Amino acid sequence: MNLKALIVEDDLVVQFLNKKLLNSINIEADIVSNGFEALMQLKKSTYDFVLMDINMPEQDGLDTARWIRDEQDTVIRAIPIFALTSFATEEHTQEIKDAGINEHLSKPLSVELLVKILHHYFQVPSL
Repeated sequence: MNLKALIVEDDLVVQFLNKKLLNSINIEADIVSNGFEALMQLKKSTYDFVLMDINMPEQDGLDTARWIRDEQDTVIRAIPIFALTSFATEEHTQEIKDAGINEHLSKPLSVELLVKILHHYFQVPSL
C-alpha cells in the first residue's frame, strides 16, 4: 500500500499484533507507547495516518488528538487519526469525534475494516 503509520499503544502485545497486521498489508509502522511520545515522533517523521489507543498512561489518546488538531504545522494537524479502543458506546464515540479523531475502530483491529477505511482516505486498492 506504500503507506506509513504511527501506532500509539501502551500494551506491548497489542503493539506487536498491530504492527504485524499493518506489515501484512505492506504498511510500514513505527510504535510509541503514549501520547507524549506520539507528539515528539510526529515532529520527527512523516506519517500517512495515526492508529491511536485511547486509554494510555501519561497522556491519553483524546488529549493527544486535540493537541494534533491544534498543532501549527498544517501537515501534522491534517493527519488522519484512527482511534483503536475497546469502548464502543455512543457516548464514547461522540467524545472521540469531538476530539478530532477521524475514525473509531474496535479492538481487536480488523484488517478488512482497516483496508476499507484506508481505501476511503487514500484510494488504496482493496484486498
